[in-house]
Amino acid sequence: MKNRSVKFKILSVLILIFILLSANSIWSIINFNRLSDSIENIMQSNYRSIEAAQSMTVAIERQDSAELAQMFSDKDTTSNSFRENEVEFLRNLSRAEDNITEEGEEEILKRINSLYIDYVDKYSVLVEIQNSEGSNAAKEYYYNEILPLFEETKEETRKLLALNQQGMITRKDRAHDISTSATFSTMLISLLTIIIGVVLSIYLTKKIVKPIRNLIDKIKKIAEGDYKQQLDISGNDEIARLAKEFNTMTQKLRSYELLNIKKLMEEKQKADAIVESISDGIIVTNDEHKLLLVNRAAEKAFNIREREALNKHFLEVINREDIFKIIEKTKDKKPTDEYKKYLDISLSVEDKTEHYRLNIRPITTKEGENIGVVTLMQNITKLKEVDQIKSDFVSTVSHEFRTPLTSIIMGVGLLLDEVPGPINEEQKELVEAIEEDSERLKKLVSDLLDLSRMESGKIKMDIERNNIRDILNNAVKPFKRQLEEKDVDLEIKIRDNLSNVKADFNKISWVFTNLIGNALRYLPDEKEGKIIIDAKETANKMLVSVADNGKGISEEYQQKIFEKFIQAKDNDNKGGTGLGLAISKEIINAHGGEIWVNSKIGEGSTFYFTLNLG
Repeated sequence: MKNRSVKFKILSVLILIFILLSANSIWSIINFNRLSDSIENIMQSNYRSIEAAQSMTVAIERQDSAELAQMFSDKDTTSNSFRENEVEFLRNLSRAEDNITEEGEEEILKRINSLYIDYVDKYSVLVEIQNSEGSNAAKEYYYNEILPLFEETKEETRKLLALNQQGMITRKDRAHDISTSATFSTMLISLLTIIIGVVLSIYLTKKIVKPIRNLIDKIKKIAEGDYKQQLDISGNDEIARLAKEFNTMTQKLRSYELLNIKKLMEEKQKADAIVESISDGIIVTNDEHKLLLVNRAAEKAFNIREREALNKHFLEVINREDIFKIIEKTKDKKPTDEYKKYLDISLSVEDKTEHYRLNIRPITTKEGENIGVVTLMQNITKLKEVDQIKSDFVSTVSHEFRTPLTSIIMGVGLLLDEVPGPINEEQKELVEAIEEDSERLKKLVSDLLDLSRMESGKIKMDIERNNIRDILNNAVKPFKRQLEEKDVDLEIKIRDNLSNVKADFNKISWVFTNLIGNALRYLPDEKEGKIIIDAKETANKMLVSVADNGKGISEEYQQKIFEKFIQAKDNDNKGGTGLGLAISKEIINAHGGEIWVNSKIGEGSTFYFTLNLG
């Protein structure tokens, strides 16, 4: 019996409350029905008659207006208006006659009916007088015969309206009395129900709810990680058994917690050891740009300490706006979106200049949500040194090639002009082949020397305020015939009202020429080729893009192609020296801008570069 005591108490209380609520609900329903019937009587008894009286008044007023118009106009529209409102008046008169609810209402309706019939008949007389005797006679007949009849009929409709309005007021007062009586009686029963409910609630709180509240408080503390909670056990009912099971659960949770903490610490130590053993720098930030992890290589590069930097904002610890801007863009975008994911930087580390390539990627959940950013720092100092040695060597060799190459080209020219003597056709073909290869070699040497001068800063940029569309138009001219021959659709989306840019007209034209030439070279033969050139203003920069629907560039080559002598691997022999994008990069960098590419195999490539606004 003790085991069922809680159930019995709850069931008894619920039955009692149910009976009280049912009684209160039934009494409320009875009162609401009485009130509803009273309101319905008002609506059915008087509202229709009021509406009919108002409509009759409006109809006869419009007929009077039609009569006045009849005397001053010969149009048939006035007669039509009179007859239409006659139908409206009679229809509402019929509605009022079908809804007689007040004393004296029937006599008023009879007078209205009699007056209106006489009114309509006299309108016909008015029309005849108008037609036979003229307007003056019609006016005299109107003011002497029709107008008094109109006013009397209108007055009777007003009486009908007033009679029904007074009836509504009487019924409203009756409904108000019913409502007041229902309100007081319902309030009395509701008060009784509330008092009994409060008494029962206090009882339940002491016997049942208080232990459950205690259980909820303990569960909240467990949710916060405090597994030491225990409940006092008294009795042998359901709540006591629940308390016993709860105590057993907390003991097991405490054991699991100790076991899990040990495992987590072991895994964290392993992860920390792996991260610290990586020679490249690693920086991890959360969605608020606060530092979560900085390994030893990154500490050394930025001269910071992880224990002092954790949970602080990136810029608070590392004052590099260029890195932070890319991290901020990466956090809000997908890896495939249009933005730069790499950055080359130079840092002073232990009184030496070290060069790093930053690979910045989002940390994405299975649902595709970006929860942070990881920045990998690859030390490319040795590669930079090797690249500098290679550049110096190429520059020296190019200078040495220039003089003998000039002599070769001059000699070939003399041979083709047959200055030393005549040559046969076979000899001429050989010399022409030598001339063609010499010109190609000359162009290569010229590109190498230009690149070398750009890297050393010896080429002066003639930077002025220019319109980006004018630069593009100059660059597109040489490709018109090639675009037509290949049936390539060149779409230019640049608006005419864009701001000017600070640029060297010829150098940026060269960049456009190189990017368009590359796009033409790698457009597919099996489908219709398309090149889209666009430009838009972003903050104080102009972002220019050259997109194509070509074969695309694999991700591993998207950074390398801006280096010297690098070309994306392709089964077709497309020619080229691999210097065009490297020279383009130097030109854009000299303008204070950046250049990068986004591409997918089979979907095409989009090259971007930025220029300062003028």
